[in-house]
This record gives sequence, structure tokens and C-alpha cells, in this order.
Amino acid sequence: MANEASGDMKVSEPLFTRVLSDLRQHRPQLAERLQANSAVLERVRDYEKQTALVLQQVSLAAARGEDIEKLALLDPVTELYNHRAFIKELKAELARAKRYKHPASLVMISIDGYDELSRQYGQLTCDALLKIASHAIRSALREVDVACKYSESNYGIILPQTSAAGASLVGERIRQRVGNQAIVHNWHNFSVTASVGVASFPEHASDYDVLIACAIEALDTALVRGGDRVVSV
Repeated sequence: MANEASGDMKVSEPLFTRVLSDLRQHRPQLAERLQANSAVLERVRDYEKQTALVLQQVSLAAARGEDIEKLALLDPVTELYNHRAFIKELKAELARAKRYKHPASLVMISIDGYDELSRQYGQLTCDALLKIASHAIRSALREVDVACKYSESNYGIILPQTSAAGASLVGERIRQRVGNQAIVHNWHNFSVTASVGVASFPEHASDYDVLIACAIEALDTALVRGGDRVVSV
């Protein structure tokens, strides 16, 4: 036990201390010269620090590899899936829907007047707005639904095994929850409304890009009609 304890103590010693200790045993004159030469010791200390830093960075990179891969698929502000992940998930869901012959729907959501809000309150407040809206959207969804950030002020929601009628109900629930949120940030206090467009497979489109176009067309119609409403193709 004593030998093990002394071994552990030796390993935990700083590198330059261990170097001097070994030299005192085998080459005492060199050890004295090194101890007297502070520049040499400083280089040893610096090398030890650099080695420790490299090992730490390698360890962190290995430990966070999966996290980095996950972050590449997330929008940094809302922590929802980003546009690239949205396209990937939509393609996969439509492939499943075609294979098992069940419906799937896409809901596109826009924060009404977002550009004006950005000019009036600034980007930091709008980022806070997007986070709050994202939370409201997630609270209205099932676990199997996929919420994504489609563009700066637009969200895309993929609803597996959901018809157009069911998706419209989800869209209405989202519209109400977003509208009920109070936005408080940097001494600004306001609320927003949301417009929602709905399109479904196979009723409106069979390909992912056409389905997106249909949902955006429905969203544009909602905006033209004054916003704060749900429109299905």
C-alpha cells in the first residue's frame, strides 16, 4: 500500500519536479545547473501546460462529438431543427407516408409583422421573441411532430399521420398559444400574432418541394387576408 501511495504521489507531481528529482539521483551536477537556470525550468513548465491543454482539448472533442453533430442540425436561437434538418425530416416522413399509405401534413407559421418588429425593437428583442414563440409552438405538438426553423421569421412543422383537417386544428392551437404569449425583453412589453398555412400529403402534393410550396402559398394567403389566421390549401 505504501508503494502504491508513493507511486500515485509521484505521478501527481508536476513534470519539472519529477525531472529534477530523477536528475538528482542519477546526474546531480546537471540537476544543480538546471535548477539554477530558471529559463530552462520555465520552458519545462510551459511545455507541461501546453501538453495538458492539448490533452484537455482532445478529451473535450471526443466527449462532445455527438453534441457537435446534434448542434449542426439545430437553429442556435430557437433550438429547433434548422432548415437543412427540416428538409431531411420532411423527405423521410413523406417516404414513410408513401410506404405505409398514411397522410402527413406540413404547417408553415409566420410571425406577423416581424420585419417591422425587428426595426422597432432590434435583433436581441426579436431573438427573445422567437424563443418564446418556439416554446409556444412546441407546447402545442405531440412528441412525434417535428418543429423546425424554416427561415428568419418562419417555422415549419411536420405532422406525421395527420390529415389536412387535423393539421388545421393544430395550426389553430399554435396560433392561439403564440398570440397569448407576453413578450418582455429590454424594457419592451408587447405581444404578437401568427399566420398559419397548411398543406397535406397526398391531398395537396406528393413531393416534398411541392408540399412546401403549397404550404407557403396557404401561408401567403393568410397574410394577405390580414394575418392572425389559419388557411389550408
